[in-house]
Amino acid sequence: MASPICQPSTTLLLPNNLFMKSKKGPRNSGKLSKLCLDRSGGVTAEFTLVAPIIVLLATGIADFGMLASNSTALTAAVRIGAEYARFHPTDTVGIQNSMQSSMSFTPTLTFPPSFPQSCECDNQTSIACSESCATTGRPGPNRVFITISASQPFAPVVPWPGVATLLTATAQIRLQ
Repeated sequence: MASPICQPSTTLLLPNNLFMKSKKGPRNSGKLSKLCLDRSGGVTAEFTLVAPIIVLLATGIADFGMLASNSTALTAAVRIGAEYARFHPTDTVGIQNSMQSSMSFTPTLTFPPSFPQSCECDNQTSIACSESCATTGRPGPNRVFITISASQPFAPVVPWPGVATLLTATAQIRLQ
């Protein structure tokens, strides 16, 4: 919207609330009309105001996308480790190597010292894996579970306010 200075006509207030418009412009209409018609810096000013917001949004989208991609890759690696653990449940180093070598992770994955095994009966009562459900009077055979997990640190591109500078993604699968 043009400023009041750049209006080409002036309004006069007359008695009885009648308005009368004058077709005459301001006294220095030549210089002023050139100023009013010159809008060459408007786009630059708008871009200067909007560009930082667009860059901030793009950076946030990139950070979120990288975090989602790393999380998906970590979940896939833990699934590969679970498949290896299905056939070799006591080979901790083999499980870790299968997960680490499944993709090129930077920084490398971190693992728990061992992948814990737990046992349950059919009624979901926990028992020691050395015991038998039948000898303790519980229904069904022993069900053996192994928990496979891995973690990976993630540093966002921009230190966002209210968000930790180092995030850790963790994936875990409980395999029977």
